[in-house]
Amino acid sequence: MGQPRRGKNISMVKKDKNKKKAAAPVEYTLDELLTKTQELMDDNNYEAALQSVAKAIELDECNTQALLLAAIIQLESGEMDPALNCLMRCVEISPDRGFEKYMYLGQFAIELEAVKYFQLGVDAMQRDLNELPGNSEQSIILRRKMAEAYVAMTEIYLTDCCFEEDAEQKCEQLLQQGVAIDPECPEVYQTMASVRLSQDRQEDARECVTKSMSLWADKDLNDPTQIPSYENRLALVRLLLELDDKERTLALLERLQKEDDENIDMWYLYGWTYYLQSEEPSAGAEEKVELLSSARECFKQAIKLAAIFEFENDGLIDHARELVATIDLVVPSSADDENIDNDQDPVAGANGAEEWDDIVSENEDDDDVEMGA
Repeated sequence: MGQPRRGKNISMVKKDKNKKKAAAPVEYTLDELLTKTQELMDDNNYEAALQSVAKAIELDECNTQALLLAAIIQLESGEMDPALNCLMRCVEISPDRGFEKYMYLGQFAIELEAVKYFQLGVDAMQRDLNELPGNSEQSIILRRKMAEAYVAMTEIYLTDCCFEEDAEQKCEQLLQQGVAIDPECPEVYQTMASVRLSQDRQEDARECVTKSMSLWADKDLNDPTQIPSYENRLALVRLLLELDDKERTLALLERLQKEDDENIDMWYLYGWTYYLQSEEPSAGAEEKVELLSSARECFKQAIKLAAIFEFENDGLIDHARELVATIDLVVPSSADDENIDNDQDPVAGANGAEEWDDIVSENEDDDDVEMGA
């Protein structure tokens, strides 16, 4: 007769009951990982986003969307070399499609190499555009991006490649292509104004600026898709100053201040505009004091913000300090001038600035902008 079957030890049974099963790892699909990565990027959680996209690349190391997201995350984190490696891998996998990689490569390349990448991006966009209905929302967005790429190439020929033998011809050609692909793109006409200034054609430049501003001045300024970027409009401020158009400059600066009152360049340009106004022969003694006081307040605000944000453009801040010292010799500082030291915004935009509704009043009915050199 066999041995009786022994039951489990009580202590063993208790252990079995208390023992928890290890949780099975959650498996995500490639699309879920890409969606999760984008959500983490939108929340500025780049560390977790990089972990998520790394898992996506493990699932498909040739997925260009995953590689592009990895590149963007690394760029945001200051990891240049890994980012560029991901972008170049995208080029290897899909050289003819996917314009975004070329736009990023163009931004980080220099001179003619940058032009090459932007042109490859335009070519990729054109292939996509050929497959879209002409009036679709996607085609409109793509045309705007193409025009902006033509602008980027033009600016390279205006600056880094200005000594190329055909630089002026290239500028004209690229701007013509920009107008052809998107005649409603403000950046094209703004860049055209810069070209006209380089050709010493002041009135043509002024017409181009007016045309550019007319395309967005009446749009919803709270909708970033309707108007040029903040940085682009700061560049417009500098352009208006070159054209000696201080009234429209102040009107634009007032709007920029309302959008972001912690931008150092904006405050410096605000002060510089007031300072230039004070030097005009038409400025009376009382007006000059008022303008210089406003200029000083703006310069001090720029200096204060530069200290808070550890601003790296020392030349701009050094110039602001020099101008403050110069103004102090002419207009002694008073309690009223020290309001920025009490965390109050300087009073700006009230000295003769045009109303925003009048900002494109000059030649506003003239829609024709001359393209020829």
